[in-house]
Amino acid sequence: MKIALLIDQRLKMIVEGTEYNMILLYPEMQENSNKLLKYAAFFNGKPYIFNMKEILYLESYYRKTSIVIKNERMRIKARLNEEEGKFPKDWFTRISRHNIVNMQHIKTVKGDEIEMANGDVLYISHSRRKEFGKNYRAFLKLNDRLI
Repeated sequence: MKIALLIDQRLKMIVEGTEYNMILLYPEMQENSNKLLKYAAFFNGKPYIFNMKEILYLESYYRKTSIVIKNERMRIKARLNEEEGKFPKDWFTRISRHNIVNMQHIKTVKGDEIEMANGDVLYISHSRRKEFGKNYRAFLKLNDRLI
């Protein structure tokens, strides 16, 4: 059972009840709303603005961070730890000290491997496996993708 509550013109909340008499409140995500979220970064000294929905994942090696969009990588001047807080936690999750993934673009998960929509394979670190599983199940449930 789902009930929609209009709190104000900008925020519509969904109330979801289960057989355990639990009530979950979360903002209703509309198809158009995720296209509006932007991420700004510097690449070769120039500012760039990305739609967060288009970002597949971020990776960091040797203190340099790259944004992966489809089959393109852009090296940006940023630290992964600092960038992690700029992304919505219901879409993006940390899977290792090197990667933050956009869960909208995960194609398959097998053990500690994640295949992204562009075919790249990323690895979930042992220390982040439990947290990733919890975040990914919540993402699937929120987006009605849980089987």
